[in-house]
Amino acid sequence: MSIRQKKLPIAALERIDDLCAEFERKWRSNEAPTIESAIGQDASPVERAVLLAELIVLDVDYRRRFGETPTEQEYLDRFPDDAKAINDALNEDSKRGGAFVPPSVDRLAELFPSLQIIELIGVGGMGAVYKARQEGLDRVVAIKILPEEFGHDVKFALRFTREARTLAKLTHANIVSVYEFGNVEDTYYFLMEYVEGSTLRDVVQAGQLAPEHALTIVPHLCDALQYAHDKGVVHRDIKPENILMAVDGSVKIADFGLSRILGNESQQEVLTATHQVMGTPRYMAPEQLEGAHGIDHRADIYSLGVVIYEMLTGELPIGRFAAPSQKVEIDVRLDEVVLRTLEKEPQRRYQRASQIKSDIQSITSTNNPAYAKTLVGEAEPGETGRSTGTTLEQQELAGRLLLTRRQLMDRIENSLRPLFRGQILQMLIGVAFIALGVQCWARNTHVAHRVVNGVVLHVYGVFVIGCAAAVCTRIKRIEYSKPVDNVRSALDSVQYVYLGVGPIIGSAWWLMWIPACVAIGFDAVLHPNCLYVSLCVGVVGILVSGWLFRRVLKSDKPSAESWRKKLSGESIAAAYLALEEIENAQIR
Repeated sequence: MSIRQKKLPIAALERIDDLCAEFERKWRSNEAPTIESAIGQDASPVERAVLLAELIVLDVDYRRRFGETPTEQEYLDRFPDDAKAINDALNEDSKRGGAFVPPSVDRLAELFPSLQIIELIGVGGMGAVYKARQEGLDRVVAIKILPEEFGHDVKFALRFTREARTLAKLTHANIVSVYEFGNVEDTYYFLMEYVEGSTLRDVVQAGQLAPEHALTIVPHLCDALQYAHDKGVVHRDIKPENILMAVDGSVKIADFGLSRILGNESQQEVLTATHQVMGTPRYMAPEQLEGAHGIDHRADIYSLGVVIYEMLTGELPIGRFAAPSQKVEIDVRLDEVVLRTLEKEPQRRYQRASQIKSDIQSITSTNNPAYAKTLVGEAEPGETGRSTGTTLEQQELAGRLLLTRRQLMDRIENSLRPLFRGQILQMLIGVAFIALGVQCWARNTHVAHRVVNGVVLHVYGVFVIGCAAAVCTRIKRIEYSKPVDNVRSALDSVQYVYLGVGPIIGSAWWLMWIPACVAIGFDAVLHPNCLYVSLCVGVVGILVSGWLFRRVLKSDKPSAESWRKKLSGESIAAAYLALEEIENAQIR
């Protein structure tokens, strides 16, 4: 049995954790402590072995940061009676099991009887997240469960306790708060703040993040990172999936320190059981990918640069990538900011996240006509600059409204889906008319009235398909990331085409039932006593319907607008309602 598999009482784990924390404190204070000075004399053999293994891991880490290259033989010479502990510390030989399977809601409810487990909201190689309610405090929380394989690792238990204590002390408006942590039946968990909203990944993939809105998010991310870095905490896995955007417009970074807790200190340890990389390669700093030791806060700055580039351009800075201003219309001064965060060598990057925030706010707080506009608000004629306060207010407003706008735009898109599906059904009906017309005239080319009626049905079917396709095309052309005026114009186009072709298709049924009856073999409708009356009624019906629809489409009277909404159907009416909410909230 390896050292990591031994069970220790909580009190012993706490003593080990305190000693390791003090050992790290001295290293951070440049005191270069020795392992011998940190090992207590009154510890049991098992406790001493576990403590020694953990101290060796820390010692190796910090010595490598200072350019040293400690070897296993060196520790064997210093601690000849502890070969097993040294081997366990320096050789990660345990194999992880199969893919992580999250526990069911019922199973989790058994483990945490004080919580009302509501649902599973996310799962990955590094754990699962559930939505729950703390009934005693009447608040909704998120509970993150780590894979059970870690529950059998004493070294992980030590890391978890030490790092989780630090994370629980991170109290910042832009960092997801950790309320509680621990383990139940070898299941390690974090009880965290629940953020109602979506991830930055969702927003970017939906194409609903304009460059000016992206620039309102960056200062919040910089604030969170600077606060954590000042506390000595490095995230190591900054990416859009770990950036949460709440419905109230706030931006929060999640999973601080999780990569370190799970042991991702070198490239050799980055794969989980499901082969997911802890520290996603596309966002990792070059020194992380190379497996360098002593990764510091500048790795987060590089990852933040990747995120900023993706927010602005919708692409990742891979290979020989273009400057952001060559991809989108933004102030070219932002190129220097983004490219500096993406420097391969850490010493050439920004050294502090607060510097990124300062430079971006400096750029967005001025309106130099030589540069492309980067602000959400319009400049007044003749205005050459703005106060920083005004710009910050605009940035805060954009940040608060971004998620609201996205949700309302989603409502517009969802409202139009029934109409889109209805048009697809109309296309199928058109195909049916074509088939009915073909079988009417193709088999009876020698019967004049069947040829005529079959051709009429055939042409009508083609027209029905064309009209439906025109509506579908305009629905698909709506770009929900564009300004509200553009979305309204596109929605007006959908309504106009739908109302324009609808009367033609519908009015035709005043007469179209005649060839349909002929096609199915009911030729009695062609008897003069029936046909002439039907034709007269049909023509009058078509003329009256066309006149009424024309008045509705062309009139500017309020009553006409009301009729347009009624005739457009529930889908378009619901879309307009959501659009009006966006306009009333003055969201652009």
